[in-house]
Amino acid sequence: MWPVVVGGLLTLAGTAAGSVVTIIRDVAQHRRDAKKRRADKLEELVAAIFDFNHWLECERKRKVYGEDIPATMTPFAKVQSITSIYFPRFSNLVTELDLAASKIEIWIAKGAHKRLNKDVAGLNDGWVEAYEPYVEKREDLLSALGKYAREELQ
Repeated sequence: MWPVVVGGLLTLAGTAAGSVVTIIRDVAQHRRDAKKRRADKLEELVAAIFDFNHWLECERKRKVYGEDIPATMTPFAKVQSITSIYFPRFSNLVTELDLAASKIEIWIAKGAHKRLNKDVAGLNDGWVEAYEPYVEKREDLLSALGKYAREELQ
C-alpha cells in the first residue's frame, strides 16, 4: 500500500511543480510581451512627434509661402493618444509641446493673412520667437522619452 501512496504523492508533487514552472514561464512571457509592446509604442510615439514637426513645416510652407502642398490632418492627436494610453507620465511634456506648437500655428495664421493681403514685407517676422520655444519643448520631450527607453526598455 505504501508504494501506491508514495507513487501518488510523487505524481502530485510532479504535477504541482510542472504547474508552477508553467505559471512562472507564462508570467515571464507576459512581461516580455508587454515590454516589447511598450517599445513598439514608444517608437511609434517618437515617429509621430517627427511627423508632427514635418506637418508644421508643411503648413508653414503651404499657408505662409503659398507652396502647392496638400492639406493634411495634424498627427498630434496620435502623439496625444499614444501618450495618454501607454505613457501618461509624459502627458505634461506633451501638453507643453502642444502649447508651444500653438504659437507656431498662430504665427502661421498671421503669415497667411499677410500673404493673402500682399503684405510680404516682414513675412518672416517673429518666426524665431515662435519656433525656438517649440524646439525646446520638442527636445525636452524627446530627451525624456530617450531616457525612459534607456532605463526601462533595455
